[in-house]
Amino acid sequence: MPASLSPLRIAIAAVVLALPAAYAVAVYAKPGGYRIDESSDPTFVPLPRRSASSADLREYRWQVQLATRADGNALPLLQADALDQIYLQFGPDRMSFSGGANEISMYYQVDGSRIASFVPTRSGLRKQGGGFVSTAVGTWSERPLAMDQLLSAHLAPPFEHWLEGSGTAQRLHLIGADGTHFILQTTDAAYGAKGERVNLEIAAGLKRCSTGCGPLNAPRPDCVSARKLRWANGGPQPASEWFTLPRHAFDGRRMQDNQHQVLETRHYPSLSGKQCSVGIYVVDYVSRYEDIARTQSDGLTTATTATAAP
Repeated sequence: MPASLSPLRIAIAAVVLALPAAYAVAVYAKPGGYRIDESSDPTFVPLPRRSASSADLREYRWQVQLATRADGNALPLLQADALDQIYLQFGPDRMSFSGGANEISMYYQVDGSRIASFVPTRSGLRKQGGGFVSTAVGTWSERPLAMDQLLSAHLAPPFEHWLEGSGTAQRLHLIGADGTHFILQTTDAAYGAKGERVNLEIAAGLKRCSTGCGPLNAPRPDCVSARKLRWANGGPQPASEWFTLPRHAFDGRRMQDNQHQVLETRHYPSLSGKQCSVGIYVVDYVSRYEDIARTQSDGLTTATTATAAP
């Protein structure tokens, strides 16, 4: 004969069974996809929409958080995950998507609530038309190519667009001519401040150091030698002396141990506000130092020599 359930277990089971029902009340289907039932949350305050100028769009780098078809169903390969993100960058004339194997871009202009494509002419005029074009970088990895293919199939200008919120927490909405809806947030949103772009050279190997803001721990091999870089004459040039960084200061993509490499990062100040903290370096791209060619002023490409770290 099975043992009878205790009152505590019965109560827990009742809560577990009730949760799906409560969620079903809060979330329901609409023709445009699934939406939150605002009446189920009296504290819900919708953010007002506001128009975006070209300067607003260029101020931040954006990343896709949600991409849905016109029927509201998600486009799985285009959703954000721990590593792979679809990014959008607005320049003075071009808007560029990246994150797969290639960069997909077009000439754009903001026309009221629309982002339209154009074709530049030799006379400097803008002719209506054009669209997205893609680079042709090959890769053995199947997922980045599939991301490119799906993204290209659902980029249909002109886009209706608007912003919600302000600062690093704002969101950008893009709805293409085919009804595809992209919801993007700034790449700074998770850190609450605008990051500083910093390129770092990382020496191979680890150094012994004491890390943390508490009482000093015994030194251990948990730090890297780093220095800032700037780009000049087609290649990386030192922009600081060598300094030590603990590995826990890095977020984002993982570095390769015991490898001379270059990191493209965003540096954020300490989230805890402690003066002893070096902040957070969010790694967007990792490259082997040896793979970065240095282009001289005469157009020739030669290998660059590495300066030893202390």
